[in-house]
Amino acid sequence: MRSKIIRSFAALLALLIAAAVPILASASTDYQTPFSAVKSYLASTTPSFGSVNGEWRVFALARSGRVSPGDPYCTNYYNAIEAYVRGVGSGKLDTNKSTENSRLVIALTSIGRNARNVAGYDLVAPLTEQSFVKRQGITGAAYALLALGCSASYGEEQTKAAYIDFILGREISGGGWSLGSSPDPDVTAIVITALAPYQSAAEAIDRGIAKLSELQLENGGFSSMNTENCESCAQVVVALSTVGVDADSDSRFVKNGNSALAALCSYFTGTGFAHTQNGQVNAMASEQAAYSLCAYRRFKTGKNDLYDMSDVSSADPTPTPTSTPKPTATPKPTNTPRPTATPKPTATPKPTNTPRPTATPKPTATPKPTNTPKPTNTPRPTDAPKPTDTPDPTNTPGATATPTTSPTEAPTETPTEAPTEAPTDAPEITDEPETSEIVPTEAPTEQPTEAPTERPSEAPAERQTEAPAERQTEAPAAGSADKRPRNLWPAFALAGAAILTGIAVLIARRKHEKK
Repeated sequence: MRSKIIRSFAALLALLIAAAVPILASASTDYQTPFSAVKSYLASTTPSFGSVNGEWRVFALARSGRVSPGDPYCTNYYNAIEAYVRGVGSGKLDTNKSTENSRLVIALTSIGRNARNVAGYDLVAPLTEQSFVKRQGITGAAYALLALGCSASYGEEQTKAAYIDFILGREISGGGWSLGSSPDPDVTAIVITALAPYQSAAEAIDRGIAKLSELQLENGGFSSMNTENCESCAQVVVALSTVGVDADSDSRFVKNGNSALAALCSYFTGTGFAHTQNGQVNAMASEQAAYSLCAYRRFKTGKNDLYDMSDVSSADPTPTPTSTPKPTATPKPTNTPRPTATPKPTATPKPTNTPRPTATPKPTATPKPTNTPKPTNTPRPTDAPKPTDTPDPTNTPGATATPTTSPTEAPTETPTEAPTEAPTDAPEITDEPETSEIVPTEAPTEQPTEAPTERPSEAPAERQTEAPAERQTEAPAAGSADKRPRNLWPAFALAGAAILTGIAVLIARRKHEKK
């Protein structure tokens, strides 16, 4: 009985071990050794523009960390690309193949360069021309979608949406994509990688993954155009790694203990990868195998997907001119408030503040004869004499501060009715004390210019600009200034009458006191 139990237990254990061997074998695939060797192989030559020994080589080395954006390897490559683009003389590198632009945009982005400005040309813009891109069919749209999506700075959301719709509309019944009528592993894998970031394509991606599992060979590899090859395996590993499927352990991609990753590594020659089994090292196969293993390693280590280059630091020298706000930061001339701080000319109101001319109220001292008519509210006429003196230079604008009505009436009426008009003129002067009160506030600012009352040509220049418009319309003619001195006789007459009246009053008072 005991021996029977032991035999049953041993049989069960053997079944478990047999079932676990393929999984353990696939999970233990050594991809690090071929990955390290192929990077050294690729870095041994200088890249140039092209689908081989060009952009995919730079892309593989940059995304794997073998080179960094600031390395001479990347700098020399970029300089060569600038020269090439200048030679083309256009942002559209080929009039028929948009993949030329897509490939270069992807490579430049991986080394931190802005594909929007290469030697003054925008390499991204041609990828927005849908008719140009669709000329290469599904692969043209897929690579354009990868290029536009590898950097958020490229934008073009509407264009990307159009390419997604274009690709989804060409899905083969039952899943997968091809350049023909039957699903092809290469094309299907490339399309899945391009559609991976977009939720709207999730169902089509699932159907594509299922189709790839169907297309996998018993040895774990893939065949395209009736040829089993390294590149097909490489594209499948990239696609699976991008959507989060382990190409080395997922049961859908392990056939007879052979995983998709193991099948890829079987093409390793010791230095690089061959196109077919037991072949010689092939540059294209090595480049695709290199970035495929890079995609798998990124998946395993939790880094960004292969084509998600938001983790790449910029090496573009263009930010230096933009960040050289030295011209903008040269607000030193603006901060040099020397021109602004040179209010010295403005602060030179010394001539204006030189009320010395205003302090020469010589014209105001003339109202002494006018101060005699004390009974006639002489204080207000004292304001009037100011205009009587200012009009001497015929600067009627200077008389704007005084009642302009009186000078206009005085010369016309005084000759005939001097004694009667004199008292009527005085009230008119007294009727405008408000204007005479405004005069002092205007006088200090204006009279510095009028101080030289003997210079009639200077005063009007400033007075006309400052004097109110109403005053200018009422200004008297120049001849009125010559007739104003005649108004003094009525004043003297009144003064004499007042003196006589005062004497008479004093005599009468003394007589009254004697009585």
